[in-house]
Amino acid sequence: MSRSVKCSVFFLVFGAILIILGCVLIPVFHNFIHNEIKKQIPLKKGSTSYTNWVDPPVPIYFQVWVFDLVNPLEVTEQGATPAVFQKGPYSYREHRHKVNISFFDNGTVAYREKRSFTFDREMSVGPENETFTTVNLPMITIAELLRYEYDWLQEMVDALLEVVNDAELFLELSIADILWGYEDNLMKAIKDIANRFNHTFADDFGLFYNTNGSDDGMYTIFTGSDVQGVNKFNMIDKWNSKTSLGYWNTPPCDMINGTDGTMFPPFVEKSDNLYIFSTDICRSIYASYEKPVTQKGVDLYRFSVPPVVFERASLNENNAGFCTPPGNCLPSGVLNISVCKSGAPVVISNPHFLEADTEIIEGVIGMHPNKEEHETVLDVDPLTGLVFNAQKKLQLNAFLQRVNHIRSTSNIKETIFPIMWLNESALIDNKSANEYKSSLVTPIKVTQAVQYGLIVVGAFLFICALAFPIKHRMSQKNTDALVDIHNDRLTNDRPPTERTNLIQS
Repeated sequence: MSRSVKCSVFFLVFGAILIILGCVLIPVFHNFIHNEIKKQIPLKKGSTSYTNWVDPPVPIYFQVWVFDLVNPLEVTEQGATPAVFQKGPYSYREHRHKVNISFFDNGTVAYREKRSFTFDREMSVGPENETFTTVNLPMITIAELLRYEYDWLQEMVDALLEVVNDAELFLELSIADILWGYEDNLMKAIKDIANRFNHTFADDFGLFYNTNGSDDGMYTIFTGSDVQGVNKFNMIDKWNSKTSLGYWNTPPCDMINGTDGTMFPPFVEKSDNLYIFSTDICRSIYASYEKPVTQKGVDLYRFSVPPVVFERASLNENNAGFCTPPGNCLPSGVLNISVCKSGAPVVISNPHFLEADTEIIEGVIGMHPNKEEHETVLDVDPLTGLVFNAQKKLQLNAFLQRVNHIRSTSNIKETIFPIMWLNESALIDNKSANEYKSSLVTPIKVTQAVQYGLIVVGAFLFICALAFPIKHRMSQKNTDALVDIHNDRLTNDRPPTERTNLIQS
């Protein structure tokens, strides 16, 4: 065997070994990474993940934009379309801390999460005592509770509304008032009457009254331990010891399903729906894959809430259970949550009624829905399920309707009236992102480079080993041809001899 053939065989075998090694390392390393993640994901005392879970290091912001009504008299007296002007943002730093933590043998942990809010003047357009004109939600709540009561009771309350301060349909309130609460004269005056009809009213009212410094209930979630597996990590088992809410009309609508939206089970696929339970909207929803994004140098999947989630029941029969009362279904893009707000006619939607029916958007002057600005998004690491960027956007509205014998509502046009929209957001900080990249992203990229590098080098050697003999044979043929030509020339250039014809034909 010639030396060239031996070299070809060596490179052929060595290249094949590198290709096989690179291909074998792909599933081996894939399984290794998955197994390591399965070890690190579960919540357990003493781990770094547990510390970050108890006190999230990522800065959280709670931002509010209010809608200032510019034509209250025309709306009340003439039934004009409400015209609003957006003001904001008014920004708060949100702090979360988990308390009353108890682990159980079935792979679950129970806790409460305290939330507190601190006003951030530098990130706001003005102080939180700035005022705006908005709907008198206590007043329309009382009117709504009286809708099916006796006429004489409606007339008695209407007479009371005429003499009590703060009983008009629209009020001027500050940002702090509408959020955290203010003493309401009407609620104080109506309290005794309401008690006789099994309705309880406090003296104060605010959309987030008693939220600052408190929690929204006891959560029991799966830790992701071997008992239940990482596929259930952070999934809610119970809320306030319940697996269903008791608000909605069908079991699928009423069930508590998903995580709290801060983390998801690992190994997220584009085909997955990420389920989230939110006490703010009194239901579970889901987000579906939208597009790839990059945050802090990490490749992520962006999930968003699709329009079908809030689609009208006539288009999506799965939403029939959210009609309140049963059969009374609102158009697409809005949800009546009065059943979980003590009868207050509160309706939720996307900001500026994004994805809502045209009749809802055109029912208020000043709505400018924009997908990029008003969409709820979650940027999720598909490997670990960690959320690098979250923007939960929600609009709170009041359902304005006429009520018999309540004169302040006699001229109004039925409207979903926008009060405010908010964005509760969190973006991973640089320190946490760099730690994540150094511990997981960089090692994965280096290993992948080695894997595919072995395959590329092996393939190159393999091809060279196959090509070298061919090239050698072609080169040999060319050499032989040149020798023949050279010999022919030598023959033709020799002087004639006795045996050579002097005349050649």
